[in-house]
Amino acid sequence: MCGGGGNGVERVWKIIKRWLFPSWWAVLLLAVAGAAGLYLVFGRGMEGTPLAYAVYLLSFYALVAVVGLAVRICRPAWRRLCAVPLVARWREDSYFRVRLSLRLSFLVDLCYAGMRIGYAVFYASVWDGALGFYYILLCVVRFYLIRRTPRDCGNTDRRRELLACRWAGWFLMGVNLALLWISLQIVRDGRGYDYPGTLIYAAAAYTFYSFTMAVINAVKYRRFHSPVLSAAKAVTLTCALVSVFSLETAMLTQFGGEEQFQFLMTSATAGAVCTLVMLIALFLVVSASRKLKRL
Repeated sequence: MCGGGGNGVERVWKIIKRWLFPSWWAVLLLAVAGAAGLYLVFGRGMEGTPLAYAVYLLSFYALVAVVGLAVRICRPAWRRLCAVPLVARWREDSYFRVRLSLRLSFLVDLCYAGMRIGYAVFYASVWDGALGFYYILLCVVRFYLIRRTPRDCGNTDRRRELLACRWAGWFLMGVNLALLWISLQIVRDGRGYDYPGTLIYAAAAYTFYSFTMAVINAVKYRRFHSPVLSAAKAVTLTCALVSVFSLETAMLTQFGGEEQFQFLMTSATAGAVCTLVMLIALFLVVSASRKLKRL
């Protein structure tokens, strides 16, 4: 009885696999039919007809089949890629993944700082020059933390990591004063960052990247219980907060709004960002100092 039931499940699974993963020529026909059907529906204004719902189902099935075919094609390539020593180490060594992620974030922030400084020189923008310099300072502390990141769980030096974490907190306090001065000047003058053309979308993409990395790092670094990685997580969050403030002022400048509304929004965001950065820096300093005393 059990064997018959197992064979029945296997037969059902084979049928499902045959429908989910058809041959490549069937996938090609499905993709062409789905694309032609969508063109007919939207081109003739037939969105609410029964034919449209049938085309939607066909297009969804075609998409599933295309994804399945792509997985089958890429699977051998992925196996060959995993045989590369560097990729194999990335998959197996969690500390190596963390160091690689920190270096990638450092390079992205450095490129963004260079873009702001280049924009400041080209358009004679004092505010962008100040913000670019601020990001360079954050890149400096990020580089310092990368140098202090342990290579594996056996090479950790608790006291050295705590000292690096406390130093990073003091550094964030210092650069927060520069951010406070920039914010006060923007609020007082009623000016913001003015991006030419579609450059504001690049700033928005960087803001989204910063927040995404801040969330990923908050989850990923938690299990290591490393003071240096906690400090790196704090720097990533600081970059994200500053990028939000910069993007907000740019959007208010570019898309307009009442002057009183711009003043209130800019003041509230500037105050919130500077306060949060100072609290983050204080937490790093106080937490590291207490743990050092216990050692």
